[in-house]
Amino acid sequence: MLKGKRIGLRPLETTDTWLMYRWFNDQRVLEDLGAEHMCFATSMEEEAEFVVSMTRDTGSVWFLIEMLEGHEPIGVVGLANIDQRNAAAELRIVVGEPSRWGQGLGREAIGLVLDYGFDTRNLHRIWLRVASYNQRAISCYRASGFVDEGTYRQDHFHKGRWQDARRMSILVDDHRRKKDASG
Repeated sequence: MLKGKRIGLRPLETTDTWLMYRWFNDQRVLEDLGAEHMCFATSMEEEAEFVVSMTRDTGSVWFLIEMLEGHEPIGVVGLANIDQRNAAAELRIVVGEPSRWGQGLGREAIGLVLDYGFDTRNLHRIWLRVASYNQRAISCYRASGFVDEGTYRQDHFHKGRWQDARRMSILVDDHRRKKDASG
């Protein structure tokens, strides 16, 4: 388990399917994701197949985020599309428990995954895609050291109109400087 101050990350397991089912069937959780292939009200069987594929994907690594005190599961985070040749990966995170939003737990999970990606997996660059209207997430990513790279214009349909998404990234040197500055 990767441990932070308040949360820990453990490998995602197929027994976590019920959590993923609950989180990805909660409209509050899905509201600002801007996910390209996310579908509300997936069945438990569909979610189980998806979780199995996540745990078997050798090009990704997924962690369940849980509180250290009480082991309450609160979300999922991972590195997807790991490109070993170019030492790059895509960050994906969902804090699935709305009662845990706004407490800095997502930023703590991101910090742990960045440490893992850069220090253990020897990555050089970690990037992400975020809906342009998800200001809470953008603020979290910026506070974690990510910078804007560009815009995916009219990337997805949301609330009756086409919406943009942003691409952001962080490099290993940026992450290390940020860690050194914060002590």
